[in-house]
Amino acid sequence: MGALLSKPQTWIAPYVALWIGVGMLPFQPTDLDVFFWPSAKIAVHGHPFSVYAAGGQALYPNANGPVSLLPLSLLGVLLNRAGWLDATVPRRGIALGVFCLFVLLMAREAVAAVERLRGTPLNPSVRLLVYAILTLSPLVWQSVAGYGHIEQPIEIWLLLLAARWLGEERRPLPAGIAFGASILTRSSAVLMSVPLGLAGGRQSLRSVAVFFFGAGAAGAAILLPFLLADPSDVVHSLFTYRGGLQVGAGSIWSLARGGSLETVVQHYDLVAVVAVVLATNLWLARGNRLDQGRLFAAMTLTSTAFAMLAKTVWPYYFLEVFILGSVWAFGTWRSQDGVVRLVLLPVAVSVFGLIAEIGSEQNLPLPLVRIEGGAMFVMLVLMIGWMMWFTPREAALPAGIDTAAVRLKSYGPQRADQGAG
Repeated sequence: MGALLSKPQTWIAPYVALWIGVGMLPFQPTDLDVFFWPSAKIAVHGHPFSVYAAGGQALYPNANGPVSLLPLSLLGVLLNRAGWLDATVPRRGIALGVFCLFVLLMAREAVAAVERLRGTPLNPSVRLLVYAILTLSPLVWQSVAGYGHIEQPIEIWLLLLAARWLGEERRPLPAGIAFGASILTRSSAVLMSVPLGLAGGRQSLRSVAVFFFGAGAAGAAILLPFLLADPSDVVHSLFTYRGGLQVGAGSIWSLARGGSLETVVQHYDLVAVVAVVLATNLWLARGNRLDQGRLFAAMTLTSTAFAMLAKTVWPYYFLEVFILGSVWAFGTWRSQDGVVRLVLLPVAVSVFGLIAEIGSEQNLPLPLVRIEGGAMFVMLVLMIGWMMWFTPREAALPAGIDTAAVRLKSYGPQRADQGAG
């Protein structure tokens, strides 16, 4: 019985049932209800490439790519036949039950990445613990159930696939295709072109060229039908709407509200994000040392830069930081590092997500918004500094080989009112 309970597969059905049950609870509409389902309904009713007409030219449209709308639309067809397409509560419960399968796929790929970095399989009880940390994290519930961002587990799963195919298996074309699909799942994934591009360049110029060719080809193939069917709404939703958004809560830029810098930040906050992404990634890649361990550190720092410097920061922005950071923390930890090195990042990022809820409250006084934004910035700067301090101390290992691997011990694994962006 103990061996059966230690197998992750044993817990799939209870896990799905848990998500369905949570979806049946009474809570306010999320982005799933406000943005994703209206788009999916257009597909269900026979116009699959006009899904962005649901938001039209609204200030807050459905700002994510169409990849997650494919399974949601297929589910919508089934719900429509059952007469439940407009039944909010059962529709949400069933949708969460379906999309939690992508949480499991994400976790499966993350656990595999941890084992590759360690160079040895985790023992069954520790593997189950890592699965539990990744699938039951407060950030997973907060992002997917609380905010309805069903696209995030799909995006992270595709990024993990791209990292494995590019770095470990040296298959740049499928890696590029997965990466292109991830961008059209969640737009902020485009920032990962920096660490993944550097990882491909570590192999050869041909590898990085094939990788970006695959990403571009996949992106064009997915997006082109939507552009042809409804160009104005697609361009607004995926490319131009963000420039019209005001500086919001949760960000260090809230300190600029009401000043001359606010207009600059409103249109150019991503310049600061890209600058930090380039600086941290190039620092990690110096000396052509961007191995798999450093790649996951670079991907974590890239997602952290977005959560730190975007003009509005929502709590679900930390899910990518948590998953990628946990892979780095668990995969590169060695017994001599101590327990703090093992658990600090996942615990800290989980706390960040909860603190970010403060800034997401409606009608919060501006002084409190600024305090929360400033405090979050300081904490993220400290986390970035901590990661950059530890990462250079890791021995650069051949891809897929960890000659100093040790097993983890038994104590642990050694606002729906705004756009769905």
